[in-house]
Amino acid sequence: MVPIIGMSDETKLTNFSGDKKAWPVYMTIGNLPWSIRNRPRSMAIRLLGLLPIPPKLAKSSRADNLQRLINADTLRGVFELIFVPLNGPAREGATIDCAAGKIRRCFPIMSGWIADHMENVTPHWIKSKACPKCEVPREELGSGAGHHRATDYARYERYERENQPPDSETHDAAHARYTNETHGIKKGQSIFQGLVTVSTPDLHKPDMLHTIYLGLFKHMMDWIQAFLKKHVRQQAFDDAWKHLPPYPGFFVPKKAYRGVTQWQGKEMRNLGRCLLGVLAVALRKPDSTQVQPFRRALTCVRSLLDFTMMAQYRSHPPETISYMEEYATQFHETKNIFLEFHISKRTQEKADVLRKELRRQRGQMRGECPHPNGAGSVTTLVNKGTTNVWN
Repeated sequence: MVPIIGMSDETKLTNFSGDKKAWPVYMTIGNLPWSIRNRPRSMAIRLLGLLPIPPKLAKSSRADNLQRLINADTLRGVFELIFVPLNGPAREGATIDCAAGKIRRCFPIMSGWIADHMENVTPHWIKSKACPKCEVPREELGSGAGHHRATDYARYERYERENQPPDSETHDAAHARYTNETHGIKKGQSIFQGLVTVSTPDLHKPDMLHTIYLGLFKHMMDWIQAFLKKHVRQQAFDDAWKHLPPYPGFFVPKKAYRGVTQWQGKEMRNLGRCLLGVLAVALRKPDSTQVQPFRRALTCVRSLLDFTMMAQYRSHPPETISYMEEYATQFHETKNIFLEFHISKRTQEKADVLRKELRRQRGQMRGECPHPNGAGSVTTLVNKGTTNVWN
């Protein structure tokens, strides 16, 4: 068996010609040792295609929905040209020259797809708040509670096709559409559906770069900075950060943390090695009201870092798996200390609306009623009465 591993990462090409972007698709095989696969000179990872990225459609009109389906069908057609030729060798095998000088009968099978979450959304044709592996409800994402049934894209497509009449929507069709929306499935089909001996939910492979360094660490640092700002400890954190001593394999920061504008995976990995110590120094000498929050924050950060360090093991016996589960549970139990700093886009929009409404009501109480269209207003006092005149 030859495990085929696909990879993708949206790339920004240039800033000088309309911010052009492209979507490269790579491929490698799992039979190679990681030391050879990760070596750039070995050319173990091959570029299969450089796909254009269609513009985003913000509206939900019929024309935009039709264009979304056309984009999805086009993307699926391109990936069929790339991966469908694997169906024959995966079913019947192919004769391939081995590196040991022998001729072997090999079965190349698609076994993994490495990408960040948003680049798993497009191939699997799911919503951004859905999981590509299981049917976890949207409100339970990030809770770490319970196990859910694996996502079955073929069942969703078959259920919707069987219950969709050509002219009108019946109760069963509406139930099928509601079921797919509940599971975060868009109207379409995963590009991996139809490949021989491929389990589509199992293709999603979490990796340290996208899941930990550019995912959890990035969000965690936003929470920590807001937490430090609330307790007036940001300067202490920056001072401890700039005075880190050199150590073999550790890159000493040249700037304060707030002075760095862009963080890559290498910098985030370096941050994980010293974050707990720097945070502990910044949170020294708490007052009576800060003891419990500081202790809980340190416990949350320590559990995430312990999970990260142990996740880098090359193999895991049952003991390390139980340790990782314990660290993950502890992280989910203590992360509510940062809950007040976790603001989603939807929450931010609601807060902006409430803030505008509060400002409008305050203006009315002062006799300065703003124009609802934002054009401004003036309060005109005419003789004995007060008249609001819209500009």
